[in-house]
Amino acid sequence: MLPGGEDGKRRGATAPADDEAEVEAGATAASLNDLCATAGDAGAPVPAPFPRAAALAVAALLAVGIGLGALVLAFVRSPVLLVLALLLSAAVSAFLLWNAASGRVLRRFVDGLPASSLRVAADGQLVKITGSVSCGDILLISSYEKVENCVYTSTLLRKCGGWGSEVANPVNNCSRWKLTHAERFAADFYITDAKSGKRALVKAGYRTKVVPLIDENVLVSTSRNIELSSTLKCWLEERNLSSEEAQIIRLEEGYIREGMRLSVIGILSKKNEDIMILPPREPISTGCVLLSFLLPAYFDGIVLRLVDKSYFIPNSGIS
Repeated sequence: MLPGGEDGKRRGATAPADDEAEVEAGATAASLNDLCATAGDAGAPVPAPFPRAAALAVAALLAVGIGLGALVLAFVRSPVLLVLALLLSAAVSAFLLWNAASGRVLRRFVDGLPASSLRVAADGQLVKITGSVSCGDILLISSYEKVENCVYTSTLLRKCGGWGSEVANPVNNCSRWKLTHAERFAADFYITDAKSGKRALVKAGYRTKVVPLIDENVLVSTSRNIELSSTLKCWLEERNLSSEEAQIIRLEEGYIREGMRLSVIGILSKKNEDIMILPPREPISTGCVLLSFLLPAYFDGIVLRLVDKSYFIPNSGIS
């Protein structure tokens, strides 16, 4: 078994001898792209379009403005400055929070970008190819649901954490979830262009920078003092994770399976009749979206945006 429960296997593999199996398993593991670092808060798909120091400086200036408004109200009995400071603070805070949402800018950019054609696009051009996915040499299996023939899998385990998080929603929901375990992998795969019918190899495998915009389903959502299912207990024990029933946990999983429709953004390579989509050499800006009040953001890597969301179940939760 490969790291993270991804039972990666090579297409068309037969039953080799033990030494051949070990060599093949090692080669398969080396071909996988470990994207676990992109699952945490620090590894968001797209960083905020403004430095944290700048946001803190703006917050300090707004606090000073509110303080001055309060002083004017106390001594001059005029609430005008205080009201203006509060309105300005609310507007700026909403603007910053809107732009800080992980992946919001890039999702708008990807959805608004017109689809390219592999037949017309030139070598070295930034393209958006939309079409159906087919597996390459490496096939992945999702960690919890055991969905086969995947090219990308993501399984996240979160626990209720943070002071006061259980007080806000004492029944089941948690106001703050802390990521405690992540399994996220990708492999090279093929995409068939819906416009031209041509097929390209997407280099999302080993050590390739990938920006996954794939939502995860909430498969498990537990509450206090409720016995965990045998499936969940087994999954936790296989990874040496605590299965204390007193914990409030949530398990999420997403994947890209063969046959799904996907949009891929990357650099087109046409050499020796081989068509490939590679990650950009430098980070690319999304530009401003003035009508949506979005600042420019930068993405570094191949962007994967799922078009077929038939597997996604909103507000799902099973144990």
